[in-house]
Amino acid sequence: MIRSLRHFALSTMTIAAIFAVSATSAVCQEGRLRSSENGVQDAAEAVVKQSFTPLRGSWKKVVFGGEGAVHFSKTDKGDELVEMLAGDPLTGIRWTGDFPQENYELRLQARRIEGFDFFAAITFPVGKEHCSFVLGGWGGGMVGISSIDGNDASTNQTTQYKEFETNRWYTIRIRVDDEAVRCWIDEDEYALVPRGESELSIRIEMDPCLPMGIANYITRSELKSIGLRRIGPAAQQAASPTAKPAEDSATPAPIPAPETDGPTSDAEEKR
Repeated sequence: MIRSLRHFALSTMTIAAIFAVSATSAVCQEGRLRSSENGVQDAAEAVVKQSFTPLRGSWKKVVFGGEGAVHFSKTDKGDELVEMLAGDPLTGIRWTGDFPQENYELRLQARRIEGFDFFAAITFPVGKEHCSFVLGGWGGGMVGISSIDGNDASTNQTTQYKEFETNRWYTIRIRVDDEAVRCWIDEDEYALVPRGESELSIRIEMDPCLPMGIANYITRSELKSIGLRRIGPAAQQAASPTAKPAEDSATPAPIPAPETDGPTSDAEEKR
């Protein structure tokens, strides 16, 4: 009887030890998997961040008629800073360098300094069409894409409302791929428009921003960190806008004097 009890006790201890080792191994394996997954995710995010090419040197002030002044300067980190003063009603800039029509992401930061209407309306190509992602329109809080099947940002399926704080920077990201047009503000997605289901267009007053430009409406605003990233098949090509990626250069490219579509005032040149 005593031998049987001893045998049972030894067997129980052996089984418990096996389970303990198995559990420890599983925990260690799960930890390694999580570490590996986090490492892959961190590496992927780092590649995405590094692969945006700054859009510098080929911006031109847009002449709408009644536009405010546009000033180009540098941030403390050497990035290009664009200040667009309030116009009557529009002020804006457009990109005059190469820009893709498909498979790209556009990223920038923008903030409203003064005013109560949109501080950034980004016009961009979607294949042979164009549209505008509007932030803060129609009284300061409307967000959406203009236009979808002829309906502007205030009256289509992308219409949303957001409270924008004055002097706060917002990160804007626009993605155009074969499947859809998607737009984010910070980490939140504000627009998803499937390709091929609707006709995209812009309001006629935004025509001077083509093919890609940024404008405000009776508002003073600032822009910085404007960058382009090619995705999909285009990412395999060596094609690049007129400047090299920031990580390829120890010092930022010099900022040339801004061009305009019309006469430039002395105040704009002496900023």
